[in-house]
Amino acid sequence: MTATDSRVGTTFGNYKITSVLGKGGMGEVYEAYDSEIGRTVALKIIKREYANDRKYRTRFERESHAAAMLQEPHVIPIHRFGEIDGFLFIDMRLVRGTDLQSLLEKAPLDPTRAVAIIAQIAAALDAAHAEGLIHRDVKPQNIIVTPADFAYLVDFGIAEVVGDTRLTAAGAAIGSWAYMAPERLTGRELTAAVDVYALACVLYEALTGQRPFPVQSQEALAAAHLGYPPPRPSVTNPNVPQAFDEVIARGMAKEPDDRYGSAGALARAANRALEEASRTALDPTQYAIPPHYPSWPPMPRMQMEPPAFLPAGPATGPEPVVSGERPADRARWLVPTVIAVSATLVLGAVGIVVGLLAKLHSAPTPSAEPITPRTFPGAAPGDSSSSPIPRVPIPARPGPAAQPPIVTGPDQTVSHTICDQGYRLTNATGFGTHSGRGSPETSCYFANTVLDSYWNAYGNASTALRTISAPGAVDCFTVPGANCDPRNPARFLMQCSGDGSNPWIKCTGGKDAVVYLW
Repeated sequence: MTATDSRVGTTFGNYKITSVLGKGGMGEVYEAYDSEIGRTVALKIIKREYANDRKYRTRFERESHAAAMLQEPHVIPIHRFGEIDGFLFIDMRLVRGTDLQSLLEKAPLDPTRAVAIIAQIAAALDAAHAEGLIHRDVKPQNIIVTPADFAYLVDFGIAEVVGDTRLTAAGAAIGSWAYMAPERLTGRELTAAVDVYALACVLYEALTGQRPFPVQSQEALAAAHLGYPPPRPSVTNPNVPQAFDEVIARGMAKEPDDRYGSAGALARAANRALEEASRTALDPTQYAIPPHYPSWPPMPRMQMEPPAFLPAGPATGPEPVVSGERPADRARWLVPTVIAVSATLVLGAVGIVVGLLAKLHSAPTPSAEPITPRTFPGAAPGDSSSSPIPRVPIPARPGPAAQPPIVTGPDQTVSHTICDQGYRLTNATGFGTHSGRGSPETSCYFANTVLDSYWNAYGNASTALRTISAPGAVDCFTVPGANCDPRNPARFLMQCSGDGSNPWIKCTGGKDAVVYLW
């Protein structure tokens, strides 16, 4: 029996605790028998240290009152709440079911079932919004599905009363990053639209079995929510009708005013997508599904003031871009660069520093014929990570010629490739046309693909901060803790910029990878 299970078999006030239902950062949820009323309940006991936290106690009381105000069938009601022996507790109705997260770990849901569950949660959210309450933590773990597919929305522990920002004035980011609306990351006023955004994220995950942006860090998630286009479920899961792409795109719109006006409106749009797919399946000559877009349109420049808790950025900023996902798409998305995120995500005083810079970047017009793509040494047969590099004027190398401290000897791949002399572009010369390994963890193959991806994206070299996406010797998503491209998780994200006063470019990212360009 673990320390957190030690309450099983004990009493807590008039409750006899029989089993553990769940655990979280703030406390545990137990199945317990209320001897005073004579019923079995779900008993949430908050950790002792929060009982003396005035701000948390205020939030705790608001959670209880918020849930008591809601009479919607898909919201689990609270029987009572208070304090026993120095511990805050909540007595809730016990519901037998499985959380949606556990269901999705097995397989994505059939679209019909996914829409039915989302519609029930949307009804719960609309009821909360009508009372001026924002849930702010809509995620699969907080959705309980019974064997009859009746869905409940749980954990209003971080619900916020509209207009009451006293508990979040310090910029605390409460909730789960994977479902966090962009405005929550920039200090803007929060509305019910944050729940609509999160519910669209949950719908995407229910349809595909994957989170909208499958990256491994808070920094990368923040950048994705702020700058990446909404993902298309029909691309991730071919069994999903294309009509759902538009539903997710609007539900996850960057601007709150561009989203559906309510959670129910999102659910109704999803249901119409189902009906459209059904009609097309019955008579494909009469009903036409809109074709896939050949590529996502360029992301508009994000004109956003830094939040009050964010320091202003430098006068000249980076020019990040992700390359290599769609070679035919000449307009590429910029990847916002998160320059600092600090603090622990808990209720109470939580600090977050997120910096973002984004601007539209189009590939330069070639001044001559394109350079023929190279075959990477050691590349697998059929590798197509290269696309033609446009011939553009090569800027002069800044400072005296010098070679960076590249790592020599065999790399850590199975073939133990040696590339002590590095790599170079065969049809271009000048600054940034050579590359080499900068860390033992970097493979020779990756040092080569970073060089190609950099030039494919920009057509020149610069000491300005840029972001690229490059394939490695293995798929990025197979490397724990690696920084992967949200739109193509097989590729690694690398940030490249000048290395102080040194006359070379240093690219870092992936999983402890370093590549020098000179």
